[in-house]
Amino acid sequence: MTLDLQLPDKCKILFEPHRYKVLYGGRGVAKSWFVARALIALTSSKRLRVLCCRELQQSIRDSVHKLLSDQIIAMGLDGFYDVQNAVILGANGSEFSFEGLRYNHTKIKSYEGVDIAWVEQAERVSKASWSTLIPTIRKEGSEIWLTLNPDLEDDDAYQRFVARPPKNAAVVEMSWR
Repeated sequence: MTLDLQLPDKCKILFEPHRYKVLYGGRGVAKSWFVARALIALTSSKRLRVLCCRELQQSIRDSVHKLLSDQIIAMGLDGFYDVQNAVILGANGSEFSFEGLRYNHTKIKSYEGVDIAWVEQAERVSKASWSTLIPTIRKEGSEIWLTLNPDLEDDDAYQRFVARPPKNAAVVEMSWR
């Protein structure tokens, strides 16, 4: 099966092995849309466990669940995925789960076997939440993907992943152009 992902060349990093993959830029440049499509393509071809998180998530409505389910339909893969209220399951055993970070440190620490953690609105993630999440995503070859709209240069995520990125990080600035 060939998928037309409609991704710009800058997003090729999403299909390369990097511990950290960072897409940052202003609002309205479709960073989240591109990440959702890439994750759907990857999970449809290989069994992966994906944790989708953000700093605050009071309900599933606050997550990227709707974005992923809309993109699954747009990509013609609604027969492959079982979109449930709080989880999305692929026919090959792939799984998307959704969590808030700030009030779930203990729950996040118990996640096992995550292949990819997608951190949406990463500019809002606290230092304490990073201290919980990063060591939790420890499976061999696991990755942490970030989408962020930098608000302030002193935001922890901006300093940690854009201004002074760690080794094995692919960092791409996105713009409407």
